[in-house]
Amino acid sequence: MTAPIRREVIVKATLERAFALFTDEIGEWWPLHDLSVFAGTVAFEGQLLVERTADDETVWAEVSEWNPPHTLTLDWHPGSDPDTATVVRVDFVQHDDGTLVTLTHSGWERRADPDTAAAEYGHGWIEVLDLFAAAASSADDAENAWFVLEHRPGPSLPSGQSIFATEQFREHLAFLSRLDDAGILVAAGPLPDEDGAGMTIVRVRASDSAIDIHALATKDDKCVAAGYLEVRVRPWQVMFEGA
Repeated sequence: MTAPIRREVIVKATLERAFALFTDEIGEWWPLHDLSVFAGTVAFEGQLLVERTADDETVWAEVSEWNPPHTLTLDWHPGSDPDTATVVRVDFVQHDDGTLVTLTHSGWERRADPDTAAAEYGHGWIEVLDLFAAAASSADDAENAWFVLEHRPGPSLPSGQSIFATEQFREHLAFLSRLDDAGILVAAGPLPDEDGAGMTIVRVRASDSAIDIHALATKDDKCVAAGYLEVRVRPWQVMFEGA
């Protein structure tokens, strides 16, 4: 008996976002040029997963379980008779700040050559999940709003005094701590080539869109509000992120 195939990937998305990307937006990331019947378009239509071109259509699968955002199970038979359908189950489980997606493909006994079919799909699912993870990462980046807070000594700071030596600087540190607690602080620290200057980088996700960075930087930071620091809030277009 041919054993089930099991593939896993961790994606940069919430449970809800990962499930929606895998279902509602499957046609945007699926490798149709490599893994399809007609190289057409694919989408869920009710309880069916259907591929279409201008002239042809075929049902890839029927939905047997739809439990968003946790589980999707399909009777899977792209380009073949429904009587030969295998079973594809996709589970979505929260993992740290992302989602663990586990795909299990079983029911190979319904295929004429179970071992060959399983081997082909074993390689194919790797490509599929890699592209799914890349799509989730791109979607996550698109939903981020990045800001740079540029800090310099303010007009209330006595001439010749270091901002780092004032009692008010503790208020700035408390502000940074609140940003960290809110999960939006990326990095912060002084600029050694300019006395008293510093920089803070924050990232606001779409789910935190109600956060007003300008108001936080100018009012919640009591050191800035009192004039001991002044701040310039600058939107930042991030094009590349390291691992």
